Amino acid sequence: MRRIGDRLIHEGHRVHIHHEKDFALLVLGDPPIAIDTGLIVGPLFDRRHPSSVETLAPEDQAKIRASQGRHLTEIFWGGYVAFLRTDEGIVLLRAPLGDLACLFVHQAPRTWVASDIALLKRTGMAPFATDWSMIAQHLAWPYLRGSWTCLEKVMALPTGHKLQSREAQLCLAPCWSPWAFAENAPCLTRDEHVERIARVVSNCVATLAGHWGRPVLLLSGGLDSSILAATLAGRDADLLTLYTRDPIGDERAYAAQVADHIGKPLIEARREVSEIHPLRSAAGGLPWPARRLFEQETMRQVDLAAADHGAAALMTGGGGDNVFCALQSAAPVADRLLVEGPGPGMFSTAREISALASAPMPTVLRSAAAKAMPWARRSIVRPDHAYLSDEARARAGARPPAHPWLTPPARPLPGVAGYIRLLALAQSFSEGRDPAATIPTILPLLAQPVVEACLAVPSWLWFEKGRNRALARRAFAPHLPREIVERRSKGTPDSFQGEIFEHHHATLRDMLLGGALADQGLIDLPRLTRVFSGTVPMAPPDVGSLLRLVDVEAWLRSAPGRHE
Repeated sequence: MRRIGDRLIHEGHRVHIHHEKDFALLVLGDPPIAIDTGLIVGPLFDRRHPSSVETLAPEDQAKIRASQGRHLTEIFWGGYVAFLRTDEGIVLLRAPLGDLACLFVHQAPRTWVASDIALLKRTGMAPFATDWSMIAQHLAWPYLRGSWTCLEKVMALPTGHKLQSREAQLCLAPCWSPWAFAENAPCLTRDEHVERIARVVSNCVATLAGHWGRPVLLLSGGLDSSILAATLAGRDADLLTLYTRDPIGDERAYAAQVADHIGKPLIEARREVSEIHPLRSAAGGLPWPARRLFEQETMRQVDLAAADHGAAALMTGGGGDNVFCALQSAAPVADRLLVEGPGPGMFSTAREISALASAPMPTVLRSAAAKAMPWARRSIVRPDHAYLSDEARARAGARPPAHPWLTPPARPLPGVAGYIRLLALAQSFSEGRDPAATIPTILPLLAQPVVEACLAVPSWLWFEKGRNRALARRAFAPHLPREIVERRSKGTPDSFQGEIFEHHHATLRDMLLGGALADQGLIDLPRLTRVFSGTVPMAPPDVGSLLRLVDVEAWLRSAPGRHE
């Protein structure tokens, strides 16, 4: 390792180091956008002109400084992290719903900031020990992300937050909240919401595809990925569908309908369980075990397709269920009751939820009435305690890790609270991006303009004809086969996870029964021993929960920041 001016040369990569007062910002690759008010790292897009931003107009720079960054979050969007000089000092701002990670470590007299653990270690910083209390919390709430990490001393700047140094103290504060958009939504008709969603989704897909280059779309034939396919119909893009030996994981017929409809060929590839390596973690550069084992085969097939067809990025519909409000509760009925009172509208929504959930109307109405009570309007994120020991449950605590979006204003609408809970959980998609991936992953449905447009929709409008995500279905119905628009079924990775369990049975057994989680007393060893003791290694019904333990165990073995 050697220094050249403000750069650090290491392993053939150029790392730019930008010092300013109490902060040192590490940037791998191309230098960031330099502006009068500081620096902007990562993709930046302008809502007024759907394209990448390479320079900012002087008037925009002045407004960013005067507003202490608010102008940046209101007029622009993307995966950026901004390093701003304001009247109150240096401010680090992470884009709302941005997918560029922002990790920081305070090592007096500076706070070091980077996008991944490997980059932080290039400074010669001491190794980071595992934070076992946070491992326990991650096991119980695997999809929540916030300012905590699973490594000691390493913190994460959450999306839509600022970090500022004041009198040698770091201050973390939100600069964007989904509650503001849900509570101050414009009053639009159903058709106006539909038009807005169609326009915003199409613009964001076009902008992201234009910035990253030709994408390969992971197409299941489900609603979310099919919507993205419809927006890519006129662009250079490849369609890839993955299937399993078990019919439950084979959605090629649906994907083929979409491909035929938009006039593009479909690449089909089977998930091969022999290509899964349980001891390897794709989250090694991340401060938490945020990647799943079955994703190894997804990314291998994506890399093959990208190499064969010249694709520059992977595009997925990840987070679509969350953004398009696929709630499974009577909360939207409660919302309509609280907003409009008891009447035809409320009973209409109750009938939709009844048909969707196959539940009797009286049951739906009783549930809605209970959720409408002032003391019952918060949306609770329940822990997953499967295979965890009593010790792990105690260390995880009774409450989930603090998350700003899960602290609603007084007496929120229960459907809105449930929707924002879905958005909080959807962050696991973007926070789990592999920094060492061959090609970047794009998640257009989690783009800030899309989420803000969907937050403005009253919760009950998302349900129609016994189906959820109704406005998204309406918005893209003119561009998709009717069977896809009306589809209710959904494929899952469950069958492939079962294959993984059975094929790698011995390796998984040794990993869990003799690994770090067992040493720490965090897993239910008697129960796991029974699961692995069968002569025929049949996967348990909750195999997904079991394999989440494997994800954590693999991360503990391979995380570059981990040293005891």
